[in-house]
Amino acid sequence: MTSLFYVTAWVLTSVFVGLCVGFYLGRTTCVSKQLELAKKERESALKTLITLLESTAKLTTDVDTHNTELVAVGKHIEELTLSGEMEEVQQALLRTVGAVLEANHRLEEDLQYTSYRVEEQAQEIDRTRAEARTDALSGVANRKAFDEKLQYLTTNWKRTGEPFAMVLADVDHFKWINDTHGHPAGDRVVEHVGSFLRSTIRGGDFVARYGGDEFALLLPQTTLDIAAKVAERIRQAITRNNFDVGVSSERVAITFSMGVAAAGEGESPDDIIHHADEAVYKSKRSGRNCVNVHGSIAAPTIETATHDELRALEAADELAESLR
Repeated sequence: MTSLFYVTAWVLTSVFVGLCVGFYLGRTTCVSKQLELAKKERESALKTLITLLESTAKLTTDVDTHNTELVAVGKHIEELTLSGEMEEVQQALLRTVGAVLEANHRLEEDLQYTSYRVEEQAQEIDRTRAEARTDALSGVANRKAFDEKLQYLTTNWKRTGEPFAMVLADVDHFKWINDTHGHPAGDRVVEHVGSFLRSTIRGGDFVARYGGDEFALLLPQTTLDIAAKVAERIRQAITRNNFDVGVSSERVAITFSMGVAAAGEGESPDDIIHHADEAVYKSKRSGRNCVNVHGSIAAPTIETATHDELRALEAADELAESLR
């Protein structure tokens, strides 16, 4: 009788768990669909879907474990030697265990299907989020993404003291390109510049289209000295290229007027942008095709350079070498 009581309690618990899992699955699937429709909350929806994926995976594992335990219970019931009314109870319990196993198998199929669908939705939301932060013409980040990244780096600098620098690159005589070759040619130049900058930055660096013909680079873990050196290498590299503008096989040479700035004590992201802008205007007033820095810099010597500065110097040299 003790075995029979244990088996009965186990089966009833199994049925209850199966119903709870079904309710939870239906509820969370509904929630995920609602989140998907809320396009303005893409990031929140993505996190929710990832959590749902993890929950679905855990439920799948739990159901599989549950099935294994039910099979063992069913085998135990089947091996019991009973007679009379108890034999009828035994057969009823075996039928109940079989029904729960069948329901669990269907639940496993539903969980696998739901997991696949949720993963598809998460990937779609991630793609949409990336597209919302990418400039369609140049292929680099857009102004919104730039503002977010600059805010993060500024906050991180204030909290940890980790340096970063900003470089603005303005395409020289861009209006002349538009006036001479037409606006489609100007678009081609923007596209080429975006591709060029993507190919020159380091893995942890960030490039965005700041304005019509102006691009911004954010260089984490980089001092003003190193940023100036990187900007000069990029300026030199762009002058060694000319780009197809899609008009009668014509090509144009491009130069940059560049400005470099870094965060100072108590400065906001707007302050850093303003300083970089001032440096760009100074480059333009100096005849264009040059780099100017807001603030004073002094290249560190081997004796006084920190480990991070030496690494940044090495990275700048590697960049220069790759651009030759």
